[in-house]
Amino acid sequence: MKFLKYIVASVIIIGATAISANAQTSKETTQPASQTLQTIKIKVSGITCSGDCKDIQKSVSKLSGVTATKHIGKPAATSVFEITFNPALVTEKQIQKAVEDTPGCDDPAERPYKVKQTEVKPEI
Repeated sequence: MKFLKYIVASVIIIGATAISANAQTSKETTQPASQTLQTIKIKVSGITCSGDCKDIQKSVSKLSGVTATKHIGKPAATSVFEITFNPALVTEKQIQKAVEDTPGCDDPAERPYKVKQTEVKPEI
């Protein structure tokens, strides 16, 4: 009788181990194969103050897939932003649209910002 209990216990342990190993393999295969990040620099016109830059950074940062948004230099009529993102989750066009859809600092009903140029930074 003891022998039968050992066999049943062994079968249960082996079965649980196999199920656990299979579940772990499933988790690993559902993750994206590549999570390559891309960095772009965009020139934006229509900037009138540092508040505009903060508003643009906040709008772009809300996009799923954007990992970093940084204003380069001092605020000027045309300012440069560096944006790092996962192209599998968000496109350059969606980023540009987020910039151009950002409400103006002086009048939230206006959409004064326009993307003038996009430059893809080379990957290292």
